[in-house]
Amino acid sequence: MRFFFYLSFLLLLTACSKNKRIIKHIEGRWKLTQILLNDGQYSYPNEIHVFEQGEAGGKTFATWTKYSSDFSDTIVGSYKIDKKGTHITFRDDESSPVTEEEATIDDFDKDMLIVRRIDGVFYFYKE
Repeated sequence: MRFFFYLSFLLLLTACSKNKRIIKHIEGRWKLTQILLNDGQYSYPNEIHVFEQGEAGGKTFATWTKYSSDFSDTIVGSYKIDKKGTHITFRDDESSPVTEEEATIDDFDKDMLIVRRIDGVFYFYKE
């Protein structure tokens, strides 16, 4: 019985800290190197995404900027990581009306972010 209590407590502790771990390490420049599209094809956009420091808890948005590979096109938006650390919401603050897209965080560590959106799987690597 104690084993299940400790296991439950450990799972709860891990779930709560995933959001904080992602927020702590996502700040900085990330390069979107490839996209695995739903039809099995690959795309290689080489875009730069800059994430500003966010707040833990999944309630507020932080600044996110996307640069095209040649820096000729820039989109300024915002992002937030949900409380569980399993979803990221991208918001295009320049569009009218403002649009939001939620994506699933498939994998994350301090140098890699893999995000599943409606059109495919996006592979980001920290610069």
